[in-house]
Amino acid sequence: MKCFGVYSPMPRVFIFLLFVLFARPSVASSNCILVISAPSREDKTYQRQSAELVADWAGLVERDFVVQTVFEVRAFSIVLIGKEGGEKLRRDSFLTTRDLFAIVDAMPMRRAEMERGR
Repeated sequence: MKCFGVYSPMPRVFIFLLFVLFARPSVASSNCILVISAPSREDKTYQRQSAELVADWAGLVERDFVVQTVFEVRAFSIVLIGKEGGEKLRRDSFLTTRDLFAIVDAMPMRRAEMERGR
């Protein structure tokens, strides 16, 4: 796979996650990061996932989400990285915002935010 102008055996998603977790710690500590990978923008699962997220954009903003997309991968996947930088979810199928928000709202940092009335 050609990545960043050179051929690399590591998938782009892995390289991106390394960048997010190590080179950008301020983003990981203040935002939940959702990485959506798909073969292309025309991928049906990607289109469905994008429509689901756009329909509930206010919920993403309320929960401090940063959404990143990665294309030219073999198959669709979605990865959730919590505010502390740990991977909380990885799946290769569509994820409803209801399920996504339930996972995030159960996290200790999010529960503390909700208790503070944020």
